[in-house]
Amino acid sequence: MLPLALALVLILVTAYFLNDREIMSPAVLFSGAFAFSGLWALAYAQKWSLEPSTLTVTVLIVGGLEFVLVAFFIHLFFRFMRRRRINDVESIDQTEIESEQIQPTVVAPWKSVFIIIFLIIGIFYTIYSIKKIGVGMSLGEAIYYVRVQTIFTINGDTLPRSVNIIRNFSLSCGFFFGYLFARENLYFHKFPFLNAVIVVLSVITTLLMGDRTEMVVILIAIFCYYYCLSRGQRGWSKQKNGKFIAGTIAVGMVVLLVFPEIAELLGRESDAGLNSFDYLSVYIGAEIKNLDIFLRNAVIPVTSSVWGSQTFINILPWFAKVLNFTMPNQGLVLPFQTVNGAYLGNVYTTYYAYLYDFGLWGVYILVPVMAGISQLFFERIITIRNPKRVPYSFLIYSNIVSTLVLSFFSNKFFEQIFSRAFVLMIFFWVFLNIFIFGFNFQQSHNARNTLH
Repeated sequence: MLPLALALVLILVTAYFLNDREIMSPAVLFSGAFAFSGLWALAYAQKWSLEPSTLTVTVLIVGGLEFVLVAFFIHLFFRFMRRRRINDVESIDQTEIESEQIQPTVVAPWKSVFIIIFLIIGIFYTIYSIKKIGVGMSLGEAIYYVRVQTIFTINGDTLPRSVNIIRNFSLSCGFFFGYLFARENLYFHKFPFLNAVIVVLSVITTLLMGDRTEMVVILIAIFCYYYCLSRGQRGWSKQKNGKFIAGTIAVGMVVLLVFPEIAELLGRESDAGLNSFDYLSVYIGAEIKNLDIFLRNAVIPVTSSVWGSQTFINILPWFAKVLNFTMPNQGLVLPFQTVNGAYLGNVYTTYYAYLYDFGLWGVYILVPVMAGISQLFFERIITIRNPKRVPYSFLIYSNIVSTLVLSFFSNKFFEQIFSRAFVLMIFFWVFLNIFIFGFNFQQSHNARNTLH
């Protein structure tokens, strides 16, 4: 396991320098996630009898290198194009551009209050719907029961569609007002209270669905906003990342420490009874061991009645309705694992779904797709200057960032981005931009300057 862990760290270091030391670049996030997981798995290698097979090592190293190289070549192309435009447009008055001031974002208080009231009503309606399904259960038990039905069965006993719409709207608000909170706090050193309340209510709504991951996703998005806005304010010139990395580690440690307590509140005591480090190892390092178990015991790709049943689990039901075919009532196939008496959960890294559905070709094809889409949105982020409203590129990329950070955990990219829920969130973001800022779409102060 030691050579694999060192290789994953080396891939991270390579990605860091190839991408101009931008820690929010896709390649750094993706490789960093696996390096972190690999080091944690190394600490438990003896306890788990973790000696990765040649196939496991190949998948992890080839997948990491693929992502880094695809992202790097796309970055090279866009960097060349930006420099070429700068050389071709020498008539721009740089002094005038640099003197333009960033203006505060004005949100009418009644609009924020209206959204807060709606979210609170949505929380109570969600609780009512959960208790209606989990009759006789405590709220935590009912939440866990509904979550199991939702994840592991296609046609299980799940919540009404209205609850899922409320959840998607609440999550959309978390990203949208998280951006506004970060912008006002960073640029003007204010604490926009109403924006903070909306973000907190959004987190509460997602927790009621039994999913702690979405709480982490919102926090990651806010960190993404802070980093990208700060870098954009400085024209993406070189800067030291020490303070940002230290802050990220501090917040990350706090979130990890409260994970067991949140698990108990959500009715998940069965996997929260371990000591803190063993508990966290299930969520951070066990994925590599579980992937190794899968590759040692399965013949890939696994025969399935539906193409891409694990990779595209969240978009296939929509295609089933449009194309009139029946989805198997199986959901995600994620067996729980136990090794040497140690509980390892049922998470297998993002590669599991690709291997399950398509074998090694899934890794060779889908990893470059993921890298390409991620890098294209990051390159777009670099060009944005002082927008008048919340940029959709920021919102989309903040979602992509969370999928890359959690790629060591599971197939978040294709589950989260390739889904009806994500399409619905984009519609909600359009609605929020219109509701908050009106129909008068204006260009940013520096719209003409997308050259840096």
